[in-house]
Amino acid sequence: MGTTETYVGRSSCLSSLILALLFALAGSPGASGTPPAYRMTLDVNYAEGTFRGELILTYENHSTVPLEEIFFRLYGNARSLYGTASLDVGEARADGESVIVSLFANNTVLLVPLGRPLAPGASAEITLSFLGRAASAPPEGGFSSESEYGLLLKSSHALTLTAFYPFVAPYTEEGWAIDPISAVGDALFADSATYVVTLRVDSGVTVIPIADEVVAEPDGRTRHSFHRDALRDFSLVLVDDGRQPLVTTADGITLRSWFSPQHDQAADIALQRGAAAIEVFSSRFGALPYEAVDMVEVPLQRAAGVECSGLFLVSAAYAAEPRDVFFDIIVSHEMAHQWFYAVVGNDPTEEPWLDEALATYASNIYLAAISPAAAQSERSTWSSLYDWVRRDYPDLRVTSPLYDFPDSATYSAFVYSGGALELDAIRRDIGDEVFFQALAEYYTDHALAIASGADLFASLSHACACQLSSVLFGSESATGP
Repeated sequence: MGTTETYVGRSSCLSSLILALLFALAGSPGASGTPPAYRMTLDVNYAEGTFRGELILTYENHSTVPLEEIFFRLYGNARSLYGTASLDVGEARADGESVIVSLFANNTVLLVPLGRPLAPGASAEITLSFLGRAASAPPEGGFSSESEYGLLLKSSHALTLTAFYPFVAPYTEEGWAIDPISAVGDALFADSATYVVTLRVDSGVTVIPIADEVVAEPDGRTRHSFHRDALRDFSLVLVDDGRQPLVTTADGITLRSWFSPQHDQAADIALQRGAAAIEVFSSRFGALPYEAVDMVEVPLQRAAGVECSGLFLVSAAYAAEPRDVFFDIIVSHEMAHQWFYAVVGNDPTEEPWLDEALATYASNIYLAAISPAAAQSERSTWSSLYDWVRRDYPDLRVTSPLYDFPDSATYSAFVYSGGALELDAIRRDIGDEVFFQALAEYYTDHALAIASGADLFASLSHACACQLSSVLFGSESATGP
C-alpha cells in the first residue's frame, strides 16, 4: 500500500522506442504476446462522486491452455479498503455476444464466460458497462468509516479515483489471481496494459494527470482524452480548489507536484524531494521509462502515501509538516514504487514484501544521500520493530503471504522494516557494487512483467556468484559458488 502511517515504515506515455525495448526484455507479456488493452469512456458527476462508463478489453491468452472464461477484479467493492464505495457491472458482451456474468467473493470477483474457448495466442474482446460511486467524506473532513483508505473517495475538494473500473485478473502459473481481499496491506494486482480513455466532466474541474487532449464541449463539460502505455493501473484525481502544479524535470522525466493552495510549501518540498529521488533511483536501478510522474495531495486514512502508475498520492495530514523527515520518506518511498510496482510488478497477496521492502529500502538509500544521520536513525527504528515482532510471532517471516499477518502493525514491521533490514544485510554481505548491479539486473530483466521473490534472489545470486537463502530471507549469509 505504499507508505503506511505506522511506517514500520503508477502515467504518462512511454516513448515508442523504450517501450518496444522493455517489452522485448520483459518475460511477460511483452515477449510472449500483446499486453491487455483497455478502451474506456467515462462520464463523471464530480459533485455527486459518481461515474458511469464502458470498458472494452482486448485480451490475448498468454497461457498454454484454452480459457473458457475471463476473470475481472472489482476492487472498489472491497469494503475493508474502499469503505462505502461501490462498483456495479451492467451489460456484458464477449466478442459481441451478450453473456451472463457471475459475482463472487463479496462482489470483488467477476466471471465473464466466453462463447467459445480462447486458444493460447488468440484474443477476445470483452465489453462491460459499469457504474461506480466513491465513498463520501463528511463535509467537515475526516472519514465516514474506519476502514476507508481514501482510495475511492469524494471529499470537499477532490475526487480520488483509483481501482475504480473492472481490472482483468492476471493469469499466473497457478491460474487466475483472484485471492480474497484482506483488510491489511494492498490488493491491486494487474498486468501492464495499454489504456485509451475518454473522460467527460464539468468544466472547471481539474483532471490529474493532464490529458493528451482537452476539448471544451457546448454543454459546459470538458472532454479529456488519454493514451497511456504500460500501466499497472489507470488512476485519476479530480479537484476543484484551483490548485496548479509546480513542475520540474529530473532525468528526462517531467515531475508535477499538485498540492492544495494552503500547502504550497509542501508542494515545493515534494517537488525537490521527488526530483532528487528520481536521480538517485535512476542511477542505482536504471532509467524510469515514463514521460511524467504526478504527486497529488489528497485525504488518506491508514496510509501516508499510496502508489499508482505514474502517479502517487500523499496524505493531506502530512502536507502540513513537510519539513519533517517522514515527509521525505513518504515522497521517496512512493517514488520508488514507480520502479518496484509500476514497472516491475509482483503479487501483493502472496509476496507483499517484494515491492514494499524494495521501496522501503530504496527510500533509505535516498535518505542516506541527503541525511546519513536520518537514514541511520530510520534503520534503528526498523531494527527495534523487527526484533519485537519476531519475538511475538516466531512463525512469521518477511516472505509470509499477506493473509498470514494478524494486523497492520505486524504486517508493516515484517514486510517494510524487516524486509528492508534483510536487504541491507545482503548488501553488506555482498558489497555495494554487486548489490546494485543485481537490483539493476532485476529491474531490467523483469520490466513490465510480474516478478517473484525467486527472481530477485536469482539476480542477487547471479551478481555475486554465490548462493543466497530465501527460506528465512537473510537468515543465512552468502556462500561461495
